Order: sequence, then C-alpha cells, then structure tokens
Amino acid sequence: MQITSRLEFAADPKTVHLMMTDRGWLTELVGRSEATSHSIDIAGPTTRVEMALPAPQEIARFVGSALNLRQTVTWGDPAQDGSREGSLVVEVLGMPVTMNGSARMYPGGRGTVVDYSGDLKVNIPLMGKKIEQQAAPHVKDAIDTQQAVGDDWLAARG
Repeated sequence: MQITSRLEFAADPKTVHLMMTDRGWLTELVGRSEATSHSIDIAGPTTRVEMALPAPQEIARFVGSALNLRQTVTWGDPAQDGSREGSLVVEVLGMPVTMNGSARMYPGGRGTVVDYSGDLKVNIPLMGKKIEQQAAPHVKDAIDTQQAVGDDWLAARG
C-alpha cells in the first residue's frame, strides 16, 4: 500500500536537515508518539529510532499489545540549493511488516518541503492487505507528527 506525506517547514533546507538529525528533535518526536520506550542512534546522515508503541486496537489482535518499530532515515549530500534525497525504512520488529521508501527535502512552500513516499507491505498470507489498510493511517499519522514537532522546534529557536 502506497503511503505519501508532504510536510512544509518555515526554514531553509540546511536548518531543516539539522533539525531532523538532532537528538533533541528526535526525542521530542518520540515523546509525542506515546512511545513506552525508545532508543535513538545518529550516525552521520542516518538517524535510527526504535520505539515501542501501544498497538492500535484494530490491529492489536494481529500484533499484540505493543508495536516495536524501527525507523531509519538516511539523507544524501545537499545539492547546490540545499535540497537532499534520502531513503526511509520503517520496520515492525518481529513481524513481516516493512515500509521502504524515499525522502526528499527541497526549497519550497513556507521555506522547505519534505516529501515521503513509501510502500507499506505486510507479508502475511490472506490477511496482509487488510492489515495494511488498517495500519496505513497510523503510519501516515506517525510521519505527519513531524510537522507539529518541527513547527514547534523551529518557533522555539526562532
């Protein structure tokens, strides 16, 4: 199932990239996701966040009471205008659930646009498509949380 998200931040791409690879911003993002535990690893252009989230009621019967997620974002080098291409991988640990996609950051909108596009796959015979349909809104909401956290982060650093 294809999932897309478009975010717009009121800052230039360099500032947005610094924000999105900052441990404090990632910690705030995890905090707003209601994670019960988490770890954050930053290695150069790659951020890796693992967190345990309460499973949404409609999929809890398939995955249990918690979802253990790993999100990995790797950004490429900036182009002359500050734009960057990257990759996004979301995995549900211990389950045959992945989302592989692309990330793109470029000047536009209120300052910088960040586009995500990925393919959510649940590799469970007969039930996969149904679980994908139930999980997709939650995955999109999790990505879209970056908008509010980023707006607050940038406003506080004015």
